[in-house]
Amino acid sequence: MQNENQNTIIDELSKEYHSLVRTKTKPRIMICTPEITELPEGMGNAANLVSAKGGGLGDISASLIRYLADNKDFELHVVLPKYDNRIKHMARITNRQIDRLAIILSGKGIHLINDSSFSYIFDPYEENKYHTRIRRAMALNREVINYLLDSVEPDIVHCNDWMTALIPAAAKAKGIKSLFTLHNIFTEKQTLMDIELSGMKPFDFAQWLYFEDFPGDLKKEWERIFTTNKVDLTASGIYAADIFNTVSETFLEELVNNYFDDIVPPAIYRVIREKWEQGRAYGILNAPNDMIHPEISHNIINYNVGNVMEKKLENKIRFQKMMGLPAEPEVPLFFWPNRLYYQKAPEILIDNINFFLSKYEMQIAVVANGDSKLEKKLAELTEKHTRLSYKKFNEELSGIGKAAADFILMPSRYEPCGLPQMEAIRFGTLPIVRATGGLKDTIQHLDWHSDSGNGFVFEIADKAGLEYGIKEAISFYKLPHEIKKKQIQRIMVESLEKYNLKKTAEKYLNLYEKLLQEG
Repeated sequence: MQNENQNTIIDELSKEYHSLVRTKTKPRIMICTPEITELPEGMGNAANLVSAKGGGLGDISASLIRYLADNKDFELHVVLPKYDNRIKHMARITNRQIDRLAIILSGKGIHLINDSSFSYIFDPYEENKYHTRIRRAMALNREVINYLLDSVEPDIVHCNDWMTALIPAAAKAKGIKSLFTLHNIFTEKQTLMDIELSGMKPFDFAQWLYFEDFPGDLKKEWERIFTTNKVDLTASGIYAADIFNTVSETFLEELVNNYFDDIVPPAIYRVIREKWEQGRAYGILNAPNDMIHPEISHNIINYNVGNVMEKKLENKIRFQKMMGLPAEPEVPLFFWPNRLYYQKAPEILIDNINFFLSKYEMQIAVVANGDSKLEKKLAELTEKHTRLSYKKFNEELSGIGKAAADFILMPSRYEPCGLPQMEAIRFGTLPIVRATGGLKDTIQHLDWHSDSGNGFVFEIADKAGLEYGIKEAISFYKLPHEIKKKQIQRIMVESLEKYNLKKTAEKYLNLYEKLLQEG
């Protein structure tokens, strides 16, 4: 009798819960991301105040959400940290008004995670003495796991990078399908005690976590492993997710074949390999924002395919003045569009600037932040060379550089996707890239005789490789005007046809449909 009463109570509770939560019949997609460039206009004026970008993840999150918002087959929910200071920076608004903003947006499916660790920062990955990146990640995971998975009850939760990496395990335990997208190779580790003291109950989903040392029997060994056995966040996200994807096909192949054993932690390599063997790993190429286009981009002299050669030259002269370079429109201008970090291989350029500038007639412009030693060296080199200019990163100046330069330099050691090379070809600026990851997927070596290719590709990330790319670019630059014009115009037209957000969004929608069909 007691069991019958308990079953009745459970049944009634389930019915009442679903009557409150499942008020709509469309499949629910919940996207969790630590950063976003912008939210769609259709989500209301209040949504315009929500923006926090650290890298390409912010762009692709914004774009995917825009396409999903226009798709009538799904009910969309978006989870973001509530960056109070950034909101205040965008509008004169009080803390009380920000809290009301969060309530308004939640009614539109935008859920802002309220935690002091997000309140005082501007960069989503900024290090802070008290509010560390891992503390912010725990706050984001906690709110989704403890509250939103139940209150929203999504059919699919789409998690992005390590800061959301505990969510797939909790979703698995609750019977919710998940997709985990890896944008960058980075991870953090936490003990079960760290996770529990952050406000979550890891025992509920521990069987889907990836431990440094896998326990045999969780119940029996819980006390022993609670304070010592660390959980790898990124490995857990990949391990627990129903489907995992990288942001280019070649990067997935490189990870599966362990090309970067000095960079990728063994745990992450193992779970990626396992997912690939299960047929649950995909590569989906990112694409630039639709608004990045020479006809409509802000702060440049706008142009189109028809007048690209004339107007691009005007942008070049303007950019040379802004950078303090000699006004030499006839000299090929090479632009560095990336951060000065190991992944991007900036020292291949910086350590050889004396060589390149003495051997070739060229200008080099760098607009970037990163390694302080490299920044200092660039500043010193700029004092020695009139055809070299270095300025700290500024988004507006960087955008002008992509439109003004003749070539951009991307000799990356590895590249999950990369957006600058796809943005540049829209402006008729040709990339010099190493054949890796998303660079290999998007840039093919130019052969003007056969009207093929869109840049200059080399294989080895070293001085000789980069010099090969520079030599090929200069040879193209010296071709007759009409030959160059024809190729640049072709490349600009093809860039929009091949690499656009509609194609990227459709591939994610296909993965959502696959998960929904699996039940």
